[in-house]
Amino acid sequence: MSTVKNGWNEVGDRFTAVGKRLAEHYAERNEGAPAKQTQHKVEEVVREIGDQLGRALEAVDDTVRDDAAREDLKQAFNALGSAISATVEDAASAIRGTNAEEPPRPD
Repeated sequence: MSTVKNGWNEVGDRFTAVGKRLAEHYAERNEGAPAKQTQHKVEEVVREIGDQLGRALEAVDDTVRDDAAREDLKQAFNALGSAISATVEDAASAIRGTNAEEPPRPD
């Protein structure tokens, strides 16, 4: 199984766990409500979460297939990488006691 598929399976598992917790908390708050009514409301919420997640995954799929969006994503990750590198360099300079904009003096 691919790493991507494993990753999305993990996402599904995590949202399933969240759905179960949501159902538990909802049931606790509605102890006086009839069980069928409570179950129906929880099922509606879980179904809506599933629908939203499905639409989000479809949008991700469409975006990945779009060449312009893929280029935008590539540039966004490049910018993220540059920002992280600059931050790490600034932190390293601060630890060394030098200014990142000025090269260290040889003395």
